[in-house]
Amino acid sequence: MPVEERERVVELPEQSECCDCGDCVDTIDTVVTNGDRYCEPCHSDNFYSCNGCSESVHNDRVYYAHQETYCEDCYFEYFENCYDCGEPVDRDGDVYWRNDNPFCSDCVPNDIDDMLYNLDDREPPACSRKAESFKFPVRRLVGVEVECLIPHIDALDTPSFWTSTSDGSINSEEGYDGIEMVSYPASGDLLLESIDNLMSWSNDIGAVVNRSCGLHVHFNSLDLTARQVAHVGIVYRYFEEILKGMMPNSRQSSNWCKDFPIPKKQLRHITDESELIEMYYDYMESSPSADKYNDARYCGLNIHSRYYHGSLEFRLHSGTINKTKILNWIQILNRIIDMAIDLERYTGDEYDKWIKKPPITHMVSTFGVELCDYINKRTSKFKGGRVNE
Repeated sequence: MPVEERERVVELPEQSECCDCGDCVDTIDTVVTNGDRYCEPCHSDNFYSCNGCSESVHNDRVYYAHQETYCEDCYFEYFENCYDCGEPVDRDGDVYWRNDNPFCSDCVPNDIDDMLYNLDDREPPACSRKAESFKFPVRRLVGVEVECLIPHIDALDTPSFWTSTSDGSINSEEGYDGIEMVSYPASGDLLLESIDNLMSWSNDIGAVVNRSCGLHVHFNSLDLTARQVAHVGIVYRYFEEILKGMMPNSRQSSNWCKDFPIPKKQLRHITDESELIEMYYDYMESSPSADKYNDARYCGLNIHSRYYHGSLEFRLHSGTINKTKILNWIQILNRIIDMAIDLERYTGDEYDKWIKKPPITHMVSTFGVELCDYINKRTSKFKGGRVNE
């Protein structure tokens, strides 16, 4: 820069007017914030320092948490307001979520009455897609979660009727990131369409699976009574060893999908929702709550999902992006629910006659010939499941 083009220095007046009180004070004793000049007393009266970013915040826009002051951006980065009492709750560990609402530890609803209220108040998600044609014979709303790995990518385009989320349980591999694909709930041919969309997407993007991946299937349970859900548990446990035999050994003993723990005899006597809640969480060695991250969810048949999503979640299947495996597994689970609804209506003698026979005798009547052939192929591949007679 030439010498003659020296930077112009703006000289400030010796005195300036405070924009708040109107007094003229020495300029050197003023503070400029957001383009306005204040005398020091007015600035102290009107502004606080954000504990997060240290910026000055006007008292009309300041947020308080734990006797500290925050700007709006920092406050909602660090805190949630308790849904009940309105007090700030630290997002890093102190917040409890119930049906997407945040609670502090003092207000969090964790008793059975609140869980019953939440269940009665639920409806299927607004994004649900109810079919009118059923070439794919599943009339109940189904949501599918596919854990997989995809190549590193900056901007991910998901297939139609699917969303994506990160999943810390997936072991990433070099060049790949773990991801969970979550479908909109759908039934019948719309569910089939969703699966087809995922297959095209996974082929195009080069998705793969490894031993840490799983396939989770949610069935809407809002129309089921507690007694019917208990009978889903009975039928699932009845066939559980055969279902496990369809899976690789790593899945059969996974902590993410533990064996269903409640004995069939006890499930048969459940008559209301409170009994079901108490029994399930007791056997899962957890406390009843509608918290998403309750450890009671880590079961092959996850009944905890009923009180968080309104669904029954089946978590047993190993990770796959194979269309045939996904569709057959959905149909197998759908037949288990249908059988449970029928079984709940059996008289005592009819039930005893059915349950005392070994599972192999009810395979065709429950699943049909084609699915039984598929089950046999899978169990032969993994050396068969142990049939618990």
